[in-house]
Amino acid sequence: MGGRNRISGEDWKRDVLFIVISILTIAITIIILVRSGLARARYEIPKYPLYLLLSELIYITQLVLIGVRLSVIFNRGIGFRVGTRELIKVAAAQTFASLLMPGFYIGGEAVSIAYLTSRGLPTTRATEGIVLRYTVDTVTLTLIVLLLYLTRVATIPYIALLITSALFIAYTVLLMSILSARLGRYIEGFLKVISSRTSLASNFIVINRDDTYGVKLTLLDYTIIFALSIAQWVLSGLNILLIFYAFGVHISLLTGILINSLYVVLTYVSILPGSAGIGELANLYILDNLGLGNYYLAYDIWFRVVTYMAPLIMLMPAFLSVTRTLTINQRTSP
Repeated sequence: MGGRNRISGEDWKRDVLFIVISILTIAITIIILVRSGLARARYEIPKYPLYLLLSELIYITQLVLIGVRLSVIFNRGIGFRVGTRELIKVAAAQTFASLLMPGFYIGGEAVSIAYLTSRGLPTTRATEGIVLRYTVDTVTLTLIVLLLYLTRVATIPYIALLITSALFIAYTVLLMSILSARLGRYIEGFLKVISSRTSLASNFIVINRDDTYGVKLTLLDYTIIFALSIAQWVLSGLNILLIFYAFGVHISLLTGILINSLYVVLTYVSILPGSAGIGELANLYILDNLGLGNYYLAYDIWFRVVTYMAPLIMLMPAFLSVTRTLTINQRTSP
């Protein structure tokens, strides 16, 4: 018991350190960009703070959509009965973990997969479902950017266009491997290697060698999850639009979608939690290309409040609930 408590304490010290480093990196990057003259030092107090509250509510609504998509995937595609409300909580815990861990998605995926495994789903099947959800989201996001470019509705910076194209190709191939039911076998082989080499990981990995892999979704099911994914990215654009509205700056929903989409693409791989530092550079690059560079300082600060600092506080209860369940299940497992 003492060992577990000591590990838990070390985990929280690490998490707090990650958060502090990320916030300091964000602040230092902004200061450097402003002092160097690369970013314009124009800050305005929000004229309409209610829009920031609405933006935060939109952020939470997106987590609900993630939970609904996971419900379709696991209940209809994999045949694992789990409540939608429970999956919304898992999505919230997953997002909290992603904000804590360096890299993109890695921490959140691990929490979701471990939780679903503790509920009785083989790790391979849990991973298959979680990967499908991210694959659909990434294909949808990159397709939106490419369509905006091909229809010449918006001008896409070349760096963002190259990264978008690479991600679209990679995740389209991944989607095809899911549809052909090959991904499960690949994941099984990978988990076997990890389990054999890492004793700690073997405590959380459950492989059912008699399982039939592949996500059995109908055309209607795929239509629903792609439609929900599109709705999420539209809400993400609305989220950005409301942040600008808080300063009395009116942009179109399409511009909001473009800003958010390019940000996600440019920060897909990050070293620090919350894409600290690289996120500031990405926002400056995007806003300058769209002629909104004058609002960089105010936008970046409140964008971080709405999508990083506030969620760390609001989503912590869901994360603690999920990790507590994992701890209890691990203690009671034979």
